[in-house]
Amino acid sequence: MSRSEDAPDARLTAPYSVLAVGYDVVMSHVDYELWAEYVQKLLDEHAPAAETVLELGCGTGSFAIELLSRHPYRYLATDASEMMIKVARRKAEELEEVDLRFDLADFTNFRVDTRVDAILLLYDGLNYLLETDDIRRLFTCTYRALQPGGVFVVDQSTPSNSVNNERFFEDSNEVEDFSYVRCSRYDAETHLHRTELDITVGERRFTERHVQRAYSLEEIRALIDEVEFTVEACYDGFSMDAATEASERAHWVLRRPDEATS
Repeated sequence: MSRSEDAPDARLTAPYSVLAVGYDVVMSHVDYELWAEYVQKLLDEHAPAAETVLELGCGTGSFAIELLSRHPYRYLATDASEMMIKVARRKAEELEEVDLRFDLADFTNFRVDTRVDAILLLYDGLNYLLETDDIRRLFTCTYRALQPGGVFVVDQSTPSNSVNNERFFEDSNEVEDFSYVRCSRYDAETHLHRTELDITVGERRFTERHVQRAYSLEEIRALIDEVEFTVEACYDGFSMDAATEASERAHWVLRRPDEATS
């Protein structure tokens, strides 16, 4: 495997286009079982009566499948990448007795036919929104899509995560005819985290460039306050402890107030 500068024939492609075919290889370090267990705990605590769930930025559907193994939600999983949705649908074909649908959606500009009880946006989805106006649109869309009393569970990666985990910024792997080399850089002044993935599929080489912004808890809280959400909790990582500015990841639980009490 080689870096893109050593591969002049590598073609620059949009994020999550070519990567979709090997996304599960790149994400093999993620414990989806643990994550689903934790999010189910949050839903049990804050939305025990929830029946309908909308997931934003669902990727190849690994989290959705894992969560549905714990609870029989009516579940719509969405992503802005057509290729990611194609992979997710293929994986879901093997499932039985689950109410799971996949669809394309940009989580800064979406509507639902019927409002849902819970919305999820996990694993840095929010961090891909580089402008605060995009986050405002996300919060507006999710607020409108929730039933009164419904909850929005959204996580964020913080500047502490980028600073503390620099040793993991470079990695590579190869499975069958898919391989990748990943290299990331974090700019502490701009809070932008840039990642370049050099991907080989068969004999063809591609490059994808991803950019995320590491927001502080204070920044996100200020944006939440502009909407009518109630902050139920902001948890540190995968715990039930309150997040602090030292937290590397935070899970927010936001509630759309019940119309009877708002």
